[in-house]
Amino acid sequence: MVTTMWMAIRTCLAGGFLFATLGVQAQAISIVNPSFEADFAPNGGFPVFDPTGWSRYDPAGIVNQSTNAVGVLNPTGTTFYVDPVPHGNNVALVYLEQRRGTNLNGDAVGFFQTLAGNTLAQNTRYTLNVTVGNIASGTGLGAFAPFGFANLSGFPGYRVELLAGGQVVAADDNSLVIGDGRFATSSVVLEVGQSHALAGQTLGIRLLNLNNATGNPLERGREVNFDNVSLVAAPVPELPSGALYLAGLALIGSIALRRGKG
Repeated sequence: MVTTMWMAIRTCLAGGFLFATLGVQAQAISIVNPSFEADFAPNGGFPVFDPTGWSRYDPAGIVNQSTNAVGVLNPTGTTFYVDPVPHGNNVALVYLEQRRGTNLNGDAVGFFQTLAGNTLAQNTRYTLNVTVGNIASGTGLGAFAPFGFANLSGFPGYRVELLAGGQVVAADDNSLVIGDGRFATSSVVLEVGQSHALAGQTLGIRLLNLNNATGNPLERGREVNFDNVSLVAAPVPELPSGALYLAGLALIGSIALRRGKG
């Protein structure tokens, strides 16, 4: 009986403490070029360069900006996407050529951004949202038409990572099932309590094309697109254990007194 009452007390007090902290709002953490709109791409175009504010992640050194490339894509007017671009006109692209067997499976490539001035904080819940795109087959427009028809069916997998001090603290490792020409939102949630080994370390974001085989021998390339990146930090109320203990004793005593009088 006492255990049941104590659980009820804890629940009520936790709820009350939560309401007391509702005045503290969640904060959006600033990201440079979160929707990859800072660099121009014409309709149906896919120029290759490292997008503004993002650094290339290519530990195997396979990107040559020719057969393997990173950049941005504006799919307007093409068959690359059935869904509209989630935000603006552009998405980031990570394209890894397959025609001449240039890549080893599993050589991940992508982008990362270090969020200067933002560190992993205690008693905080982080929510990282990124739109991931599975590009369909198609042909570019204008100056990009000579690249020809690209068979992009199949999906090489993705990973969205939240970093602290350059180390992964939370990730979505290819959990979404995304149809050809479709977008879906990846959500990575990390709740930090009163302690964390990387507390105080600078936060970062990494977006990866996993470059996994898709089982399609006719595919020309393995591409993943990214868009609409956001990171929000919200306070997690810390229940003061001493106050909880004293309040619990007082409430149990009050209940016992009323029962004695009855």
